[in-house]
Amino acid sequence: MVVKKPLKRWLGNVADDWMDFAFPRECVCCGDLLLRSEMEVCWVCYAQLPFSVHAFGLHNPVAKSLWGRIPVYGGYYLLNYQAKTMTSKILKSLKYDGGVIMAHRLGELMGEELKKQGFHLQCDGLIPVPMHPKKELKRGYNPAKLIARGIAESLGVSMIENALIKRNATVSQTKKNRLERWYQTQHDFDVTSVGEGLRHVALVDDVFTTGATAERCLRSLYSAGVERASVLSLAFTV
Repeated sequence: MVVKKPLKRWLGNVADDWMDFAFPRECVCCGDLLLRSEMEVCWVCYAQLPFSVHAFGLHNPVAKSLWGRIPVYGGYYLLNYQAKTMTSKILKSLKYDGGVIMAHRLGELMGEELKKQGFHLQCDGLIPVPMHPKKELKRGYNPAKLIARGIAESLGVSMIENALIKRNATVSQTKKNRLERWYQTQHDFDVTSVGEGLRHVALVDDVFTTGATAERCLRSLYSAGVERASVLSLAFTV
């Protein structure tokens, strides 16, 4: 029997309503119950998120943090990050609470903002910062990879999923200073393959703090023959 579209849509809405009743979703920032149209952040909290006012480019704070350390074509980030803020709650949800859908949607939002600036016309591919395979298997996903996939879909560019691999399993860098992060990530990333004919690639991560991880990843990419690279991050530590 063929189910007509209106009936199919009605059944889908009933199923969604039942799921919302049985397993209510809460805003990761304020804890209020979410509407079906809302992602993991309610509209009230979304309106208060500290969005970046900086456009993509060499003078973006992400790129400026790497000046004098490694060549970089440009940088971009979506949210300002500070401890104990809504952004920190979002990042915690992405890293530890299984925020798979939210990571992808925020990536799509980043892609939409970058598309307005014509970024898709100058970028050949996106490369997510990798996690160690054991850590990714334990968590079930890599937030940077989900963000990169969302950006790629919005921009219409390719994502080179396994271009970089993380050789050593390291402890969390959350409470480490710049020097400790630099030593921990030293010689930590290897390049498998970035493909042919890629002149400009963009490295994608969930949060940019000291830039140690981005610097090491870029060094590996340049050593593999990448001509030009940029850095995109969901959040930037201010």
